[in-house]
Amino acid sequence: MFREALNPHRISLGKLVYTTVTALLLALWVFPMVLTILTSVKTNAEMLLAGPLAIPQEPTLRAFARAWDVLNFNVLLGNSLLYAFAGTSLAIILALLPAYALSRFHIPGGGLIFVVLLTGMMLPQQTVVLPLYDVLRQLNLLDSKWGLIMVHGMYGLPLVLLILRGFMVGIPQELESAARIDGCSDIGVFRHVILPLVTPAVAVAFALNFINIWNEFFFALIFLNSAENLPITVGILKVTQDQYFSSWNLPAAALMMAQLPTVILYILAYRWITQGIYSGAVKG
Repeated sequence: MFREALNPHRISLGKLVYTTVTALLLALWVFPMVLTILTSVKTNAEMLLAGPLAIPQEPTLRAFARAWDVLNFNVLLGNSLLYAFAGTSLAIILALLPAYALSRFHIPGGGLIFVVLLTGMMLPQQTVVLPLYDVLRQLNLLDSKWGLIMVHGMYGLPLVLLILRGFMVGIPQELESAARIDGCSDIGVFRHVILPLVTPAVAVAFALNFINIWNEFFFALIFLNSAENLPITVGILKVTQDQYFSSWNLPAAALMMAQLPTVILYILAYRWITQGIYSGAVKG
């Protein structure tokens, strides 16, 4: 501290470097978003004449309206909401009891079981797509909404399990002991003690996995064929894969509309997410 007090210029230089690097990283992260927004509100003529970085002289939302009609966006939006909500709900339902068992009971090999379950987070989608394709084919669930929901539910299970178990480990054992003294069974303890306390962790897991499924592309591309079953991430390819394609504002507007629901979800759930993370950290 004394040495730093004798060298105020050194402290200022360090802060300057830190601020500069942070600003550059922020600009690098924000630049694609700004470019997409500027492109989406320009006409194609203005885009070609003024360039992608020019400020729009006459901003217009016509590209958004056209993208909505061309892509049948209400169908894509409904499909993505269904996959994200149902897939995340399935993952949470499947993870609650295993997370409870692995966090509260002394199961032989429980640590190994937990690690094996978490390996799903480390497996790239490309490594599991062939066996999943074969399973869905045998169950006659290819090009099916239910098939993709099942895939999302199982693939999101490791992340949800990690969040829920980490939170449940920090719940005091005295609460369970008091409930058992009152006559609660293991299921009663889980229902009346664990579930109410684990709500913040459920909110965190739901929000994070919902966003993951919403942005998922590969599974939907492989397992779905019908236009009425496609989510937004695959459906918007229609405006980017035409050999005669010459529009710039249409795909930009489609991308903006595709990401808007996740932005809204994050804004609405930010308070619960941060509360859940802090609560888990304090309890842990």
